[in-house]
Amino acid sequence: MQDDFRAASNLTISLGLRYDIDTNGNNPDFTNPLLPGPRGRDSNNFQPRAGFSWDVNGDGRHVVRGGAGLFTGRFLLVPSFTELQQNGTTGRKILIRVGVPPFFPLDPNNPTTTGFPLPVSPTLLDDEYDNPWATQATLGYTFKIADTGLFFDLEGIYVKGEDDIVVRDTNWSGNAAIAGGAPARPDPRYTQINIYSNEGHSEYKALVASLNGTIKGGHIIAANFTLADKKNINDDFSPALTDYPSDPFDIEAEYGRSRADERYRFVASAVFKLPWLLTLSPIYEYGSGQPWNRRYGYDYNGDSRASDRPAGVPRFSQDGPRFSQLSLRLAKRFAFGKRGGIDLIAEAFNLLNTVNYDVNSIQTGEFLSGPTLTNKNLPANPNPRYGQPTATLPPFEAQLGVRVQF
Repeated sequence: MQDDFRAASNLTISLGLRYDIDTNGNNPDFTNPLLPGPRGRDSNNFQPRAGFSWDVNGDGRHVVRGGAGLFTGRFLLVPSFTELQQNGTTGRKILIRVGVPPFFPLDPNNPTTTGFPLPVSPTLLDDEYDNPWATQATLGYTFKIADTGLFFDLEGIYVKGEDDIVVRDTNWSGNAAIAGGAPARPDPRYTQINIYSNEGHSEYKALVASLNGTIKGGHIIAANFTLADKKNINDDFSPALTDYPSDPFDIEAEYGRSRADERYRFVASAVFKLPWLLTLSPIYEYGSGQPWNRRYGYDYNGDSRASDRPAGVPRFSQDGPRFSQLSLRLAKRFAFGKRGGIDLIAEAFNLLNTVNYDVNSIQTGEFLSGPTLTNKNLPANPNPRYGQPTATLPPFEAQLGVRVQF
């Protein structure tokens, strides 16, 4: 439901209320020996919203706008599907055997009968698995620059996420307890018990300044600068192996910079109309770089995940390589008829062939092997390529094209 009304000749107010319900996204009728009973449906997802737009002088030269509201996220397919397929009781039961020489050597030619069998590792949804939700608010101010066709815009954005979906191994005593002699797996019937839960939360703050519009001659320009800060407990409801919690028992210790956090980003583009129906369109992008995780590089605590960070090292605490790229497009139009025409197009990406390193290729493991939580006398074997990228983003590329309009 939404209602837009004009409270004054220069003030428009929007009020709304949205309701969402997913009757099956959290497997409400599913049962399992590890769950107390069927979980209920999340049915209280009422989301009020309000916004306004104020034309200060009534002439469109100064406009203030803003809004706030609640927004409910969706149940996604992977968690619910994984529970139905890999719950350890029904579906597909995954059995793992490991080699423990000399008593239980693993023969690759006979993997189902050799080695040492591990207990099953079920994956389940939490018994109170609900939709994630967020509070979002924006406030912006736009004004026209003198008698030009340019507008300057300044906007603040705030998003507070609650009940974010994370996955962690709940059959883990915690690094501190294990160091004190406690068993790693409180429930010996299982290895890992991976639970999708709503233990996550997040926060995004940004200030965006932009300049856009047309200048004399019909040329179009646009530029924006974003200053942002993004923090969360996990970036993905189904993270890669190395993004699982460093200590599954202490999920709150994962709160820190997001993988996608980029403090500064600048983008400028233009469309210049040149003689002889030529159009020149440059675009320049600069980013301060996304972070990467400093890790031991091996399974320090013995939870079968190579996600361990040294003590006191926050998640995604290392600054990644910056990104800079200039691209260019030149088009020549040959018009025929009232609407027809042929465009000859030449495009160059990363025109200056700037070397941009891929943050995902950085060697994040500080060691190849070393001491563990239960054996601190093992020697450390440093990784000589620690902190170094092994791949770059695309270099200079060019392409030619033809577009026919009729």
